[in-house]
Amino acid sequence: MEGEIVKYTVVDLFSGAGGLELGFEEVGFDIKFSTDFDEYCEKVHKMNRPKIPFLRMDIRKLDEKILSKYISGEVDVLVGGPPCQGFSTIGKRISSDPTKRYQADSRNTLFKEYIRVLKCLKPKFFLMENVEGLVTRDHGAIFEEIKQTFKSTGYDFNYVILNAADYGVPQIRNRIFFYGNRVDIKMTPPKQTNSEKGKNTWCTVGDAIGDLANIADDKSINHVALKHGEINIRRYELIPEGGRLPEHNLPPELYRKNFGNTFKRLHRNKPSLTMVPGHNAFPIHPWLNRSLTVREAARIQTFPDDYIFVGPRDKQCMQVGNAVPVKMAKAWAKQIKKELDEYYKKQKQK
Repeated sequence: MEGEIVKYTVVDLFSGAGGLELGFEEVGFDIKFSTDFDEYCEKVHKMNRPKIPFLRMDIRKLDEKILSKYISGEVDVLVGGPPCQGFSTIGKRISSDPTKRYQADSRNTLFKEYIRVLKCLKPKFFLMENVEGLVTRDHGAIFEEIKQTFKSTGYDFNYVILNAADYGVPQIRNRIFFYGNRVDIKMTPPKQTNSEKGKNTWCTVGDAIGDLANIADDKSINHVALKHGEINIRRYELIPEGGRLPEHNLPPELYRKNFGNTFKRLHRNKPSLTMVPGHNAFPIHPWLNRSLTVREAARIQTFPDDYIFVGPRDKQCMQVGNAVPVKMAKAWAKQIKKELDEYYKKQKQK
């Protein structure tokens, strides 16, 4: 009917806390089905979006029969971000034997499961996100394998590395996106909206979280500060804004062998470092001597304040840190919607 609003359909694999699908939902897409293996991610979905079908299961067991129970008709877009553990040589699930490790990675990497479901569902468009390091992992062998596997599907596809800061996210976060379609529409990445210099400059940490500094702990919104020990607080006091701990110039009582990303302090007038949860903590607040709360990290990941994370703190940190920033997902959703509009317009003209 003339003037009818079309809601394009999306299926989300490896959905985690739901950053990708939330971005697509904000643009008007209809999320038909979502899946992840993690029990706490399931709880996040059921709390925040109870009406969207969610299935917690090992994706290797997700077959056409199961999918047909949740999905009827054609799917417009398949999205997802397979965890990078399958590309790593140090994960708990990887053998210490190099031969077995190589066999495990070459036979059972999770990106292949994404592509298997792609072949099964045959969506018109797809979008797959992963870490930038994938390009050089194993001397580029995995990257080449992914490209060849996508090529075998018959989809016209491409890939691009984008920085989330260029799309309104107050965070330097470079990720690779594989994107494509089977409907003969030329696809392009979303246009950059922000830059380090220019009219629309990068969003900053101060703008994103400044108002939370004076708010008392509130479990209902995931805003609870870690109770750091005296030694760590003394270390934090030595970290300049936008800098890191001066490891080689510490009093003996503050020294230890390894200091990770959690001993870096953010700058209020710059985007954040990449939000990667480490040992139950995020980087240090720009002007407070503590690590970021889960809510502050969620703000930096552009989740709305009414989106709640559940489980132990380390699980909440993983949910936030591993997500695709909502604004980054929204930029892709807007772009893919334009291309779907073009496709359906051509179909009507036939």
